[in-house]
Amino acid sequence: MFSVQCMACHEAGKPLEPWTYDIPEVPPEGHVDVEISYCGICGSDIHQLQNSWGVACFPLVPGHEIIGTVAKLGAGVSKFSVGQRVGIGVQRSNCGACSLCSAKLEQLCPSITKTYAGPGKDKGGFAQYIRYPAAWTFVVPESIPSELAAPLLCAGITTFSPLKRHCRAGMTVGIVGIGGLGHLALQYARAMGCSVVAISTSDSKREEAASFGATSYLVSKDAAQMAVAKSTLDVILNTASGVADIDAYLGLLKPRGVMVYVGLPEKDAAHQPKAPWKVFMQSMVPFEKSLTGSYLGPFADYEEMFAFSAEHKVLPKIELMKYEEVNEACKKVQDGEARYRVVLDMRSGKAGYSS
Repeated sequence: MFSVQCMACHEAGKPLEPWTYDIPEVPPEGHVDVEISYCGICGSDIHQLQNSWGVACFPLVPGHEIIGTVAKLGAGVSKFSVGQRVGIGVQRSNCGACSLCSAKLEQLCPSITKTYAGPGKDKGGFAQYIRYPAAWTFVVPESIPSELAAPLLCAGITTFSPLKRHCRAGMTVGIVGIGGLGHLALQYARAMGCSVVAISTSDSKREEAASFGATSYLVSKDAAQMAVAKSTLDVILNTASGVADIDAYLGLLKPRGVMVYVGLPEKDAAHQPKAPWKVFMQSMVPFEKSLTGSYLGPFADYEEMFAFSAEHKVLPKIELMKYEEVNEACKKVQDGEARYRVVLDMRSGKAGYSS
């Protein structure tokens, strides 16, 4: 047996602290052991640490934006070699037998498992090593530095996949929320040949939004600006995790326009929609507008996302912090101070496996 050193949370809302868990020496069939070099911190990690969605299990080892090198191979693994750089994202497995898996919509499989927590109480990437199914482990393009590749495995796929699905060159696309997801969405939409409108509650990110590819900027709390922008957008991608005025955003869409949500607010009563945060069918039906969600992305989109990111140089803006600074790093994300993704340098903790 080996003991994997990691950072774990033992109770909702409590700090992460050093911990170890044991794994058998040899990976099972179809699995790889990956020595982690970088792990991004996602907003959903914070939700899990707080148990905001009511699905966390403790001890909790978060982290699903993982870059590392293959350390060991289980039986039957032929697509990787020891020492190869790989990436691991949010999805751990799918059943492979249901109608959704057959339709290549693996992220919607009812038997999906995630990188950490879940029925197997699996452990994530705030660790020196991770044992993972080879089927959901990905090759990373050589041109993308490891610390920049890590956030693409969640924030990248989450924004690339719906934009690929709904956007076409020449469209005008609005991106709501200029944060960890939104700053990548701006880059993807622009690289797809769209005119891109950055939508934020204040004017404070106008200059940075332009640097990420925004061709115009809209302050959602400015009624005059919202009125001028009415019926001008083909697609809106809402990346904000807070409760939003859906009806006001629907008004920005052209007839048959689509608004896509990827952000998930907390489940408590304080984060449930209240008046005037309503959707009126009169805003949708007479103009055949659509409101939909998008979750992660299908398996095939990961390789395409990485290739597109490498070709068009779509990369996250990150703050690199040490493994030992994990609690400070999580607080930065929780307080909305990250610009724009925080990535942990796991190499600063040297221990890894220990007998």
